[in-house]
Amino acid sequence: MSNNILIRPAHGGGRNQAIKKYSPTESMVDLSTGINPVGWPVPLVPAEVYNRLPEADDGLIEIAQCYYKTQNILPVSGSQEAIQLLPVIFHQYGILPENPKIGIISPCYAEHEFQWKKNNFSIIHLVSQKVDDVIESLNVLLLINPNNPTGELIAIETLNKWLSQLKKNKGYLIIDEAFMDAAPEHSMIRNNLPDNLIVLRSVGKFFGLAGVRCGFVIAQAEILSYIEYHQGPWSVSGPTRWLIKKALMDHQWIENNKLNLKKASIRLDNLLSHYFFKIDPQSFITGSFLFKTVYLNNACDLFEQLAKQGVLVRLLDKACTCSSCSSLYKNISQPNKGLRFGLPANEAQWQKLEEILELHVKVSEDLNFIANMIDITE
Repeated sequence: MSNNILIRPAHGGGRNQAIKKYSPTESMVDLSTGINPVGWPVPLVPAEVYNRLPEADDGLIEIAQCYYKTQNILPVSGSQEAIQLLPVIFHQYGILPENPKIGIISPCYAEHEFQWKKNNFSIIHLVSQKVDDVIESLNVLLLINPNNPTGELIAIETLNKWLSQLKKNKGYLIIDEAFMDAAPEHSMIRNNLPDNLIVLRSVGKFFGLAGVRCGFVIAQAEILSYIEYHQGPWSVSGPTRWLIKKALMDHQWIENNKLNLKKASIRLDNLLSHYFFKIDPQSFITGSFLFKTVYLNNACDLFEQLAKQGVLVRLLDKACTCSSCSSLYKNISQPNKGLRFGLPANEAQWQKLEEILELHVKVSEDLNFIANMIDITE
């Protein structure tokens, strides 16, 4: 019997486990994901929706085509399903040449690299500033825009340039736009979709509906047919399809949500900037409308301290190595250099986060005072 134990990448969330490990008597504030904590208000789903098998001609496709402004679209069980299936179909249908080069702008959502490696593809880790140096040798360029966890947003002009360069080599550009709904003007989705462009979208983040497991793939018809063939029947459940139709058509909520997320994002950025500069003057912050990532020296220790006090954040697996971040890292030494903070759900959570950060500032100032006194006495 084999003793090999397979291990999947770690992700944000896991609130129940965190409570058991860190603060069994505390109410845990979960800021470890980039999911909108004030999501679309879910109505009561009619009982008959549960009583029938999902139907592909229920209008979801047409509503999604209107929302995303493209005809080439396929519902999937969360963009995660597409992330898992794309390497499978690229391998099985000979879409790429032998020994292809897969470039991934890193760090990013770990499942992308995990799924391509699981299908025996070799990965080249890239930063956006170095893509031009290798683009002509790539068969696939994969990126998240805006990136998770760094928040880097790559301009449409740059993406179009890469798309054209990849096409010369029959290569593909795959863009995960899971965090794009708050700023759709930066999306690469269009009605006349290039043959070598694949875009993934999620309703989990912006709409706060991660639990229903629904996303969309935007790509040329052949790629969509491969994914549909492999996803099997009824991949997206009937209740999910019913809810997503309603959510995508709620134009007033969508526009209000964009404004609310932008305000909350500014508030979180200001709060973190105020306290973390005092905790670690070398720290700096990046992010998107749905999360902020703080890079600092004692990220591992602070993650544990916050969790024990009832605030769960995401400790990054690895640091960003782009030239702009690397230049700021020069005085940051820890291997896990970042903590990603999602948005608090209500005023009580905002207050709890601020109180805990204020406490850490006081502890940090006290430790500095003691260190200075020791220096003086010596």
